[in-house]
Amino acid sequence: MKKIFAFIFAALMVASLSGCGSNNSSSVASQEESAVSSSAESSAVESETVVAGMKEGKTVEGFFAAVDELYGEMSRTPIDDDMLKDLYMIDMENVETYMGETSMINVHAFDVLVVQAKEGKVEDVKATLEERKQARISEFEFYPVNNNDVNTKNALVLTSGDYAILVICNDYDSMQKILDEYFTF
Repeated sequence: MKKIFAFIFAALMVASLSGCGSNNSSSVASQEESAVSSSAESSAVESETVVAGMKEGKTVEGFFAAVDELYGEMSRTPIDDDMLKDLYMIDMENVETYMGETSMINVHAFDVLVVQAKEGKVEDVKATLEERKQARISEFEFYPVNNNDVNTKNALVLTSGDYAILVICNDYDSMQKILDEYFTF
């Protein structure tokens, strides 16, 4: 009787996990779509607007589309207001708009965040992103899986006009090409 119960329980667990796996993909996709559309509505830079630091005709959304082409297979989640305040410690009073993604699982050190700072606040935002970089270095210092220890030490914190940018990834050469295509450094 115990064996039959254990077998049924195991079969139910496998079925529920396989169901969660397929639902999780669409759930993650719909969460990303709603967060991106919400972010686009409330905080994205419009295509027609020329903002200091962004190359003419380029947008933050376009930048993240290029990042998605490079990292499409990685599980990422959009950065929302709560994460911006709690994980990145950014004062929302310094932020005009932002868009970002971070790894959904802790086996990848991945953060890409673009913050358009309010006038005169870009250096304040940059300093906060430097603190996030240092926190990530400490977090992965003794965790060399996927080169996380090296990737965090090589992290980029850049400014381009009104934009402060944090990049933690595993392919800095490709990411630098994308950055150079969209931002004026």
